[in-house]
Amino acid sequence: MSQSAEGPGWWLASDGKWYPPNLHPSASPPPPPPPTEHLYQAVVGRGSGTPAQESPGGDTLTTEAQQPNPWSYQPPSYSSPSYAPPAGYGSASSWAGNPDVVVDPVLQLPLAPWWKRVVALIIDWLVLGLGAFMLLFVIGIIADIARGHPAVANTTTTSNSSDVLLGVLLLWILGCLPLAIYYGVMNGSRRGQTVGKMALSIAVRDARTGAKLGFWRAVGRFAITVLFTILFYVPYIIDSLAPLWDKRRQSWHDKVVHSVVVDLKP
Repeated sequence: MSQSAEGPGWWLASDGKWYPPNLHPSASPPPPPPPTEHLYQAVVGRGSGTPAQESPGGDTLTTEAQQPNPWSYQPPSYSSPSYAPPAGYGSASSWAGNPDVVVDPVLQLPLAPWWKRVVALIIDWLVLGLGAFMLLFVIGIIADIARGHPAVANTTTTSNSSDVLLGVLLLWILGCLPLAIYYGVMNGSRRGQTVGKMALSIAVRDARTGAKLGFWRAVGRFAITVLFTILFYVPYIIDSLAPLWDKRRQSWHDKVVHSVVVDLKP
């Protein structure tokens, strides 16, 4: 304030004194300074668990520690109670942390114990044996009818041991064809189960992805066991016992086609 105007915009108040323009009643007050204390806490308190602060206007200043971090997610372990296995594999709580359950290190799924594989194989043999018996019964009836035909009855044939052996081998190979189709369709399907595997709740899966094996790989899986059987059964016996010491419980034929047998209800 002054006794006289000292520049443009000065105004005369009721007390007879002159005041500068910024003190005129019509002039708007300057904006308040920024809330430096709150901003400092919001910046410095990142990641330190600092609670949320409130701005002068009542707004909540959320620190970074309270924001969800998408990069900090860790997939749950199979031993965690919150782990949910893929559909069809039962509840994780039924086998997580169970020392008797062997978990595949790649698929993180329980592997079928050796005894379940053996029992499933026996069931399949019984089912297929019944089907083979019925087929041979029909073939026997047809052969009896053919022997009663005059043209067949009067025919004399000569054979030697090599011909008989060759005939048995061909008959055995032909008998393996329906078995190959059976195992190819059943093990190669989305379920990955034969009748025996359904009874024991185990299934064949791709050892790398856990997906279905497919028809031709399933046929190859069975054909390898046939080859082992031709070699005087010794490789087949070792192949059948291999899951007892293999860390992924794989037989040799599993390793060739990259398959594993998982336990759906451990």
